[in-house]
Amino acid sequence: MRKCIALMTLTLLLSSVFVPSTMAANVTPLRSLEMVEELLYGQAQTGALLQRIERVELDIYGQTQEGAVLVRIDRMLTFLQNNDGDGGLHLQLNLAEWGFSATLSGNKPLLERLQGLEIVLYGAEQPGNISQRAENLMMDIWGTTKLDVKQVTLPAQTLVKIALEKTIDSATADVGDRVEFRVTEDVMVDGRVVIPAGTKSTATVTEVTAAGRLGKDGRVLVDFGSVQALDGTSIRLKVDERATEKNRSLELAAGASMAGIILLGPVGLVGGYFVKGKDVQIEANTQFYVETERSAPVLGFYFRPALVQ
Repeated sequence: MRKCIALMTLTLLLSSVFVPSTMAANVTPLRSLEMVEELLYGQAQTGALLQRIERVELDIYGQTQEGAVLVRIDRMLTFLQNNDGDGGLHLQLNLAEWGFSATLSGNKPLLERLQGLEIVLYGAEQPGNISQRAENLMMDIWGTTKLDVKQVTLPAQTLVKIALEKTIDSATADVGDRVEFRVTEDVMVDGRVVIPAGTKSTATVTEVTAAGRLGKDGRVLVDFGSVQALDGTSIRLKVDERATEKNRSLELAAGASMAGIILLGPVGLVGGYFVKGKDVQIEANTQFYVETERSAPVLGFYFRPALVQ
């Protein structure tokens, strides 16, 4: 019996060492390849599985790779979004973009972002494989491909200061309206940047009630969705007790309250049947707080310039 238990334990240990992360997570090779293609090109491609793998390998490395299908796909995923070590292509592009523009636009396909950065920096898309092109960007912007990076834990209820790009008004907003917002202050953990100022994301209006008669005030329900950390990790945002308390201290709006993700207008006395209530607004560029919904492991950065030899 003890021998059986020992054998089972050894089998599990060997499986965890030799099975690629995509297989260990019960993700099919096809779905894993689609994830690679969606990250890189923006959508899954068509054709035979091996042909698609070879195309991605040629784009990334300049040549096809050896190994089993699962291993090759897992290698590509790691290249694109490795959050366990120094980070992958997603991280490199974020660092390159933030390094000279102080903004992040991480929602675009990685290849499109690489091309856009090259056009801004060099005036034209560059030749060669993606791996080498990303390395060239890092060298030209930062002077190195390695920055001071360490995995940290971003706690739940961490405050994130943001500002909307345009005003949300209960008198004119519609359900489904999407409003871009930006992070206005670096979010730090242990002295390291995890969400830099300038990071952009999108909020969605999910419910609107315009002001009405009988003094009924307007109401807007806003979902702030997620924002990407510098390493590409998606961080879910909300407005809860801590953000509400902080926003009240900022006097975001006289008498306004923020409970959950609900923004309620000022509550006043009913002035009669023909008295119209007040519509509520969150004005563009007004800075206020949201907070992280749950804790998350992320890569934290201490930005150091490359040493001059």
